[in-house]
Amino acid sequence: MTEHEAAWPPADIELALDYDSDIDSDSEEIRDAKGNLITDEYVRDAISDVHRAIDEGRVPTPTGRPGRPSLTGESTHSPRVSFRVPEELRERAKARAEKEGKSLSALAREAFEQFLSAG
Repeated sequence: MTEHEAAWPPADIELALDYDSDIDSDSEEIRDAKGNLITDEYVRDAISDVHRAIDEGRVPTPTGRPGRPSLTGESTHSPRVSFRVPEELRERAKARAEKEGKSLSALAREAFEQFLSAG
């Protein structure tokens, strides 16, 4: 089993039935998308399934920093550089990136690298 560093559930998540809701649990039935009746046992089983999926590594655990994958392929953050350009330059760059089959970001990284290497 995976050892979790933080306590489960996190402090900002409450895993409990909401008895203060507007649903009259004595007369109304609540069903999931597949039509299964949601009961206390259903909720307990669902929570157990989530725990099991986390322990088995089937649920990605947060890395602490949201966003796209690192450019290095490691679990480090890739910093961003942004700057403004005239619309015409952006359109030319976008057309070039499409022509070369790459993203505008990849084209910009290559151009930036070439510029800095030449200097």
